[in-house]
This record gives sequence, C-alpha cells and structure tokens, in this order.
Amino acid sequence: MSNQASGRSRKFWQLVLVTGALIILLPFLPLLIQTAFAAMSVTVRLIFNLVGIGVLALLLAILLTPLEALGWWAGWYGDPIATTKENLGKLQERALTETAVSRYVIYLDGIGQAKFDYLPEVERFLDDLAKVLPDNIQIIRGLMPYSPMNRSLTENRPFAWFWNWADRVQSSEDGGLLAFAINLRNMFMVSVSADSRYGPIYNRGTAQVIYNSLLNHGYIPGSGLPITLIGFSGGGQISMGTAPYLKDALQAPIDIISIAGVFSGNNNSLKLEHFYHLVGNKDLVERVGPIFFPKRWKLLFLSYWNRTKRMGKVSLINLGAVGHQVPGGVMDADLLLADGRSALQQTVDWVADILQGTAALSQVHKPRVLSNLDRYREAAFNRPEFYPISATVASDTPTARLRDRYRPVANWIGRLILPTPEGRKPQAIPFEIHHAPPEYAHLIGQVVTVRWSEDPKVQDYWRQVTKDVHFSPTAEQKSQEGGVYPTRLNHWKLVDPLESLAGAHPKDDLIVALPDPVVVQKLEGGSPIYLVISHEPIQITGRFYGLVKFLGSVDKSATPEHFRVVHFNKASQQFDGVEEIVWLPQVVKDDNNTYPFTNKGIEQSPLNKTGWYIYGAPDRNGSFVVQAIAPRALFQLNATQEVVGRTAVETFLKKESWEKLNQQKGKISSTRLSYSSKSLKQAKNQLQEGSRALLVHVYGGIGGKKTEPAAQGPVYFGHFAFGVATVIREPLSDELRWDIIYHQIYTQNPDGLTSGTMHWSRYMGDRQFGWIGIRPIADTLIEFEPFTRNYEVAEGQQRSPLDVLVRQLEVMAARYRIGDGTGGTYVGPANNCSQDSNQSLYAALVQMARSIRNHPDIKTWMKQHPDQAQRLKQLEKLGSDLKWHLMPFGTARADWLKESAVLGSTLEDNPLQTIFRGLISWRTVLPRVASDSITECFLQQGATAWMLRTNQLGGNNPDIAPLAPLTF
Repeated sequence: MSNQASGRSRKFWQLVLVTGALIILLPFLPLLIQTAFAAMSVTVRLIFNLVGIGVLALLLAILLTPLEALGWWAGWYGDPIATTKENLGKLQERALTETAVSRYVIYLDGIGQAKFDYLPEVERFLDDLAKVLPDNIQIIRGLMPYSPMNRSLTENRPFAWFWNWADRVQSSEDGGLLAFAINLRNMFMVSVSADSRYGPIYNRGTAQVIYNSLLNHGYIPGSGLPITLIGFSGGGQISMGTAPYLKDALQAPIDIISIAGVFSGNNNSLKLEHFYHLVGNKDLVERVGPIFFPKRWKLLFLSYWNRTKRMGKVSLINLGAVGHQVPGGVMDADLLLADGRSALQQTVDWVADILQGTAALSQVHKPRVLSNLDRYREAAFNRPEFYPISATVASDTPTARLRDRYRPVANWIGRLILPTPEGRKPQAIPFEIHHAPPEYAHLIGQVVTVRWSEDPKVQDYWRQVTKDVHFSPTAEQKSQEGGVYPTRLNHWKLVDPLESLAGAHPKDDLIVALPDPVVVQKLEGGSPIYLVISHEPIQITGRFYGLVKFLGSVDKSATPEHFRVVHFNKASQQFDGVEEIVWLPQVVKDDNNTYPFTNKGIEQSPLNKTGWYIYGAPDRNGSFVVQAIAPRALFQLNATQEVVGRTAVETFLKKESWEKLNQQKGKISSTRLSYSSKSLKQAKNQLQEGSRALLVHVYGGIGGKKTEPAAQGPVYFGHFAFGVATVIREPLSDELRWDIIYHQIYTQNPDGLTSGTMHWSRYMGDRQFGWIGIRPIADTLIEFEPFTRNYEVAEGQQRSPLDVLVRQLEVMAARYRIGDGTGGTYVGPANNCSQDSNQSLYAALVQMARSIRNHPDIKTWMKQHPDQAQRLKQLEKLGSDLKWHLMPFGTARADWLKESAVLGSTLEDNPLQTIFRGLISWRTVLPRVASDSITECFLQQGATAWMLRTNQLGGNNPDIAPLAPLTF
C-alpha cells in the first residue's frame, strides 16, 4: 500500500474519530469553549477568532452553492450557453485509428475532484480502461461536474487560493482534515443536483457542458450514436441528473455506468437505455443513498427509480469485498481479490465488458412451462428443417412434375438467422435463401446478408427502434411461465428491427419473404454479398402455393391426413387439371386442448366448390405438405352482397355483420359497403390491378366446449390490426384477386405470434399457427383514393398516407417486439393493440397533411396539382372526422400529437394519466368499436368498403363455436 494511500486512509479515520468525539461532547461544548477561551492569551484569541471567521465563511460559501447554478441560469456570469463552451475536456490518450466511432464515453469523477486533472488512482483507471477498449470507443475526460459552468475550483474564483491549498493537502502523503473541505463542498453540489428546486437548473447546465464537449469531439446530434456516462461516487448523481436532458437534445441511446455511485432516484431514469450499478460489499458511502434519498425507498414504488428497476433497466453488479475509496476501494490497484485480480482490474474488466456488450449479466433461463410454440415444434412438420431447400417444385428433381401446378409465394424467401453477439454486423443479419428469382437461383441454400437501405427515411426508422434490451422482472417471469419472449436478445446492446424479428423465437425458425424491391449488392468479383431492403421482411408460411379442390381423403382413419386433390386448369377455368395426393398433417393441440385446424370433412365444405389456395413445400419424399390454406372465393372481386345507404350500412356494421354466428360457422361472406350508389359504381370502375385498400382487421373469440380462457368472462374484447390489401393478377387462375398483408401490433404470447408484417398465409391461413380454423374474423377493406394514392410531396418524391401508415406501423411493431428495450409489451387502458394501431393511423394523417402543407409554395403546388389538392382537402376532412370519432371529447391525446407514445406496461406508469388517456380515446380501446368507427369515417367521405368475414373454416370441429367481439 502506498504512503499516499495510507495518508488518505488516516485522514478518513481521523475525521470519523473527531466527529464521534464532537457528538459525545456536544452537550458540554459551550462550557468547554467558554472556559478554554477565557484561559487564552490575546494573541491566541485573535488567531482563534480568525480561524472561526474562516470556518464560518467556508460554511457560508458551501451553503450558498446553489447560487452558482442560479447565477448561471440568470446570466450573471455572461451568456449561459457561451459560459459552458470552455474547457470541454479531451480524449483519453491512446493509439487511435481511422475507425468510425461507435460509442462515446464521458467520465464524471467523484467528489474529491477540485480541478480538471484527477487523483492518481483515477488516472490509472482511465489509462487501463483505454488500453482494453477498441479504438472505435472514445473516452472524454477532464470535465468538472461539480460546477454548472464547468469551472475548476482552483481558478477564477474568489476562494481559488483556498481550494488550491486544500487540493495540495489532499494530494500530499499525510493529508489533513482541511483537505476534506473539497469533498464537503462537492458533496453539497451533489445535493443541489438531487434537489427538486435547484436540481433542474444545475443539471441543465452540466448537461449543456457535456453536450458541448460531445460536439467538440465530433458527435453529430441525431446520429443515434450511443453515449455512456461513467459516474464515480457523486458523479453517479450528476450522470443521472444530466441524462434526461442529453436524451432530449441528442435523441441518442444513453446509459450510465455507476461506479460506487451515490444518487437520489429523483431524476427520470426511465429515459435511460440501462443503468449499471457497480458496488462492493464494504462500501459504506454508497449505502447512504438508499437511506437518505426517499425516492429509492421501496415504499415509494411509483418513483422513477423503482419503476426503472421494475422495467429491467437496472443491473446491480456486486464487486465483492471492496470498499468505496482507496485504499480498499473500487480503484485500488493493491487490493487483491480471491480470483487473483486487483480491485482496479475487476472494475476495469466490468466497465470494458459493459461498453462492448459482452458483460456476463444474468440471463433468462429456459421457460419452466412449455409454450404453445414449444408444443407445436415437437411435430417435425412444424420445423423449417423438415422441408429440404433442395426439394423445390421448380428444380429438376422428382418434384419437377409439380412445376406447372405451383408458384413461389414471393421472389425472395428464406430464414432469418440471429447472429452470435460476436458476429453481429450493423443493420444487417444472416439470411438463408430458400427461394430466389431465376437469375439468382444459384444462391438457393446459401447464407447471405440482408441489410437496411441507406435511404434517409429508412435510417430514421432504424434509429427510432434500435434499443438496448434488458428484460424487466415481468418479462423474465412471463417467459418462464410459457410466454414466447426474445430471450436470446436479453442484455444485447442496440438491437435493431432485423435482430428483434430474428430473435423473437428461441430458435431460428422464422420464414420470411423480402419485400420488393430487393437490391442485390455485389463484390468486385461479382459475388452477391448483400440483399438490401427498405421495409420489414414479411412473415409467411410455405414456399409455394397451388389452387386445388379436395376430392376426398385417401385415409380410412378418423383423422385423415392425406387427400386427393385436383388442380385448377387455367385454360378451361375449371378444376379439371392434374390430380395428386397432398399431405395435411394432423396439427398439434394448444394448451387449451384445442386443435387449431381440423381436416375431417374439408371436401364437404361449401367453399370447396370454388377451391382452396394451399401453401407449403415438398417433404423429403417429394410429397407436397399443406402448411396453410385459404378459400379462393374470399379474395375474388365479386361480393356476395351489397349494402348501400348510411342507415343500412350502420345497421349492418353494428348488428348484422356478426349476427347468427353459429349458423355461419364454416362459411364466409363478402359484403360491399357504401353510403351512396354513385360512390359504389365509381369504385367498381376504378378497381384494377395494383389498386390498394386499407385493411381493418378484427377477430372474435373461441367459444363452445373448448372455450378459450380469455372468453370465459362476461365479455370478449377481440383484437384489432391494420393491413394493406392489393389487387393482383394471380397467375394460376389468371384472375384479379385481393392479396392481403397484415401489420400486426401484437404482444408476446404463448403461440409465438410475432408483432410485425404478416402475409395472410401466416397470420390467418397457417393450419397450426394461424386463426383460419379457430376464430371468426372480419377484414374490412377500405377503398379511398385520397388515402391510398400518391402525393408529390417534393420534387421527384411521391408517397401516400397509406405508405406513411405502413412505416408508422413498422415502427410500432418493432417497438412491441422488444417492449422498447424491456423485453415485453403489456396492454393497459391507454396502450394496447387497438390504441397503438390507431395512434399510427392518426400520426400518419397528421404527418402526411403537414408534409404537404409545409411546401414552400403551397398555393402554386395546389394550382399545379388540382387533383391532388382536392384529395388533400378530403384527407384533412377525414383526419378531422377521425379525431372526433376516435377521441369523442374532442382533444387529441398529447402522445398521439407528438407521435411519441411510450408503450404501456402497467397502471403504475402515471396511473391517473394512463386512465385519462384511455377515457378520452375510449372507442379505440374496443377493437370492434374502433373498426366500425374508422369504417364509418371513411364512408362518410365517399369511400367504399369490402367486409370479408370468415367463421372457423376448414373441416368440422364440433368442440368450438364462434364468439363476437364486444360492441355498443
């Protein structure tokens, strides 16, 4: 142990002894002082008086410490911004390369700091840390966090001479009690930072200093580059105080590493990505916080600190038999631990691992309760590896005879693969190709890389939803109770939307189609290396699809699996094509002992006459396995009925559309809706290939003998989602039909249904994972050109409100997948699938209208584009109507206006505000009411709609019955 360290240790214990003696002698102190003072000589009395005056002056200076913050804010020292632009720190000296910076680290020292340099143990800590970190992590040092203006105590102050003296004494080998004045003064500054009155001003000033320092060292606001604040001792509170301001100003991920930090818990730590608290068992100083700061008491469970802990944003790291300061503290290079490392080395290792995302934090164990996904995967046909990639219906294999009967579901199909933590690439993910366009057929079976486009709009989307993931206690508990949570992503830094999609399941089993256009980037040698996309991959089921009619089962068992089918003949437009035998494996029961789909009697279904689309792939024997199914009649452009007129439409929506469900079981309906016959006629004439419609989706419940648990109460709410329906020319039948994509905002669940973009074949048609055979569904397709057609928002740039909505939904879905970094999302009065989907619609309308109205010459634009100007007026009127329907009190929710809703977790997150928000947007709480309200708003503006209803399709399952969702 060094002599200098021994001196500081003696100084500390001297202070403890003197304080104890003063406490014991306190009752007798006046008498002792009076007696001693009477016995002194005149000279000694003079000296004593001068010392007393000095001590009183020092105490007065300390008690007036808030004035420095108030003076800075008031401009007493000059312009508040200009005064924070001096002494902006420097980079920790180390060998730098030209590698782009990936993270900025700002070190804030403990209460022993008097100037811009540090004590020897701190200098060594920073030196050792810099040596083990890669060059792309920059450490900024040399800031003075105990002054809102970043002013050293030893310069440009009235008492600078005194602080210089105290600093020299502190640095000497023996030290003295007077050196503790620096700690005492800075401790008061920490209390100012924690104070609810002066703290906001003080922390705002310190945040401005850090902001200026970051910009001075190359940081670009809005770039999304992560920032880490390292706070030692009192620097922990300063870090907590400044982080919310930095978050708002920089729009960047910010986390804090507290090294034996003392902090109040008063500040909004919910804005942090994560808070790592490193503390030893022998640290008595750090234990002051939980005692003297009420907001850290468990009793005040609604405080920022306690809510942050419950959300899983706090990692408490035990450093073992380590104290606070040297000697014996977290930065003691001479204190050896049981594993042979020094206390300093242990601290360096932890901080370096945290910064690089390799810290060995606790992981969520395998769920103790099987999820439905676990049950389903026990059947081989529910796993991707069951379908050999080489067994393609378009190759020269034994299955080549199927070539004319099937078509690929999409151009690019494959399996997302979550990389190892060490193998991660920015904005990219491995992708196993299962199908590719003919010119890239040689890539089938290879693993390439999918990455995001560099388009600014795509990059903005990526920045919004890329977050650190640390499971909350609730997410950990739910994942162990049978919920499917992204456990592989727990404690990962900067998880992007591709990783959250690939990591949503415990295994790499998510099959997706890449949305067009897909740009293939090649190396100089011509080998493709990247598939570049601009939108989220689409979850699908099956690589190929066909159009067939079931002729009958070839099995004699009670649960037939093999069926003889006849393919549709495009030439004759009849089902007189090739016959073959396909396999519909018996699906696995869910946790309610219910089969999601039943084969028996499917050839007797009333839908069999017009045929079924079957989705799947060949197995190892070349037999086509039907993984998903869809009734052809549902998607055809000829409705079974028309309802015209406002009263008739409202009656249909509120009553008739969900009436007599038991009689409708196993059937579909397709109903066209319009407030006027003129609008309906125009819509029929305008419908053509490429036409798009907004889809509003609602599902009902599962009743009967196997009633689902959620429907066993007096009411059933249902589920709400948006989607897009596009008119395509289907090549097998050569007819126009609807192609449906859902944008599901969905919480974590036992089935592994993953929030995101889903094709009808996955969300609805999948026999094992979809809802076609088990739920009643209403998909309302709304045709309204002011919403679906493009506007020229800038020179050469066109987009539609529907496109803006899709991007908003992609943002919301990505947030749901990781719960904004907490691992899971949970519904509440103001936050659920219906509320958050409708927020996306509201935000899309506001954003689209704003982007056009902000045109530099809007009057000229309207003259040049009269048709678009007319559509814009209709769009704005639609937005106004929707506002009044979805928010009947006439006031837009603040979080909707700012497009910055925080995903709900429980009522404890601002309980009164949460309930109020739910009340002022009550129609969006109920999925069916929201669907009807939105449809009526569009129809009022001249739109037309199709309602596609399905009711537990497929074979006959007598154990279940359809239930309608609640309405008024």
